[in-house]
Amino acid sequence: MPELNSEQQKQFIEEMMTKNELKGASKKRLIRFLAEKYQWDQQRVQFKLKRATLAERYAQSH
Repeated sequence: MPELNSEQQKQFIEEMMTKNELKGASKKRLIRFLAEKYQWDQQRVQFKLKRATLAERYAQSH
């Protein structure tokens, strides 16, 4: 997958934040980390983000 410029990266992150109803700088950092790890592949980032947020919510509730 081609490298995205910084504007495209910001747009990708904002789209993921909106789609998953997330807020905050820590979530943006998590999305950026996952996106860089998986070469900005939207499906893989979405899957890993969903898993990470579920695990985080579970940990907070116990």
